[in-house]
Amino acid sequence: MKMKRFKATNMRTALAQIHDEFGDDAVILETTNLEQGVEVSAAIDYESTDFTQSTTSAIPATDIGGSIDYSAGDDESCFTLGTEKRPVERYLSAGQNGSTSEPSDKRMQRMGEEVRSIRYLLEEQLSRLIWDEKARRTPESASITRNFSRLGLTEEVVTQLIGGMGDLRQLDNMWTTPLTHLARSIPMRNKDMVFEGGTFAIVGPTGVGKTTTIAKLAARYALRNNPKDIALVTTDSFRVAAREQLETFGQIIGTPVYQANDSKELGDLLHSLINKKLVLIDTAGMGQNDVRLAGQLGCLLGAEVEMEVLLALPANAQTRAIEGILDAFKIVQPSGCILTKTDEAGSLGGSLSALIRSGLPLAYVTNGQRVPEDLHFARPRSTWLVKAAVELMDHSSTTSNGEFLPDYFPEHITAPKTKEINIHACA
Repeated sequence: MKMKRFKATNMRTALAQIHDEFGDDAVILETTNLEQGVEVSAAIDYESTDFTQSTTSAIPATDIGGSIDYSAGDDESCFTLGTEKRPVERYLSAGQNGSTSEPSDKRMQRMGEEVRSIRYLLEEQLSRLIWDEKARRTPESASITRNFSRLGLTEEVVTQLIGGMGDLRQLDNMWTTPLTHLARSIPMRNKDMVFEGGTFAIVGPTGVGKTTTIAKLAARYALRNNPKDIALVTTDSFRVAAREQLETFGQIIGTPVYQANDSKELGDLLHSLINKKLVLIDTAGMGQNDVRLAGQLGCLLGAEVEMEVLLALPANAQTRAIEGILDAFKIVQPSGCILTKTDEAGSLGGSLSALIRSGLPLAYVTNGQRVPEDLHFARPRSTWLVKAAVELMDHSSTTSNGEFLPDYFPEHITAPKTKEINIHACA
């Protein structure tokens, strides 16, 4: 082991001398404050056990802690060192407070997080200031935005609805008039397709109630027409007892049930049923992310038979889930949709938003399991849907003070809480 004492006017100069003499592997053994500066003992090529034995008596126990303490005179005049082996280069990079420099990548990451946090706080405060100012200037927009947001409508749809109402100051009522506009904005099929007859395929994700809906549609037709003019077809070869369930409905209604396993069988079967006035096709229920979905939908596209596709949408699903279903099934170009499970929904704002956003006409609405009583033609039910959405809003625990609105509706404004209005006013 090679040892040497170095004298300098301050600690940084002494460390530089040690680095020049011994290199990066030098170890500091002892430091002593002098009248004219500092004296540092350093060594190289040592054994840690020998170092510990030879220096324990020289270094007070209170100094063995691994900390660095710049004190007398110059900020870099002295420090104490524990038993850990520490290369000189670590002390050369130390700041004036004696702590080892933080790695640059971690330091930049921490600084980035702090900047993002400060930016978020500034944006939030600025947003609220802007909203407060706009609320004073356009209280009509604030009131309508608040009410629509409580219904569960999305930001995009709220913006679209408010933009389509013209001068808000000319509205007769800030509650019932916007609700009427909302009801008129829901796209609807003008005619009851089932009574007109034709070939219809019902598609949708699993658990949405397609088979039960087909039974309701068939029973609805059978109430006014001959049940023998109806044919039920299933392409569901995945779900256990899928055909048996449809056959049970067929026996009750008095209509036959057929099976098709691929597009060729489906095409041949539909050609053979050309004399039937109403043909309803039940498809396998698959999630929008299921890799088998494309093959199931390809069965319909490959049949090369004229048919209309109706998409079953669950009203009790969240907005993003409904929008995902619409995107996944748009490949079969549905001409309309059926809103199911409205009786199980906690809010109708998500489904109404998805319908308005997509523009897909609503053909039927279901609100229960009864066949066919719980299936309704949607056109006369637009006001009923909005009324149901309002009733669900009042029974929900959603906050109504408008404090959350700046984060979700940046194009609009908040307003002070207004008095409650009769929820049946829109009926």
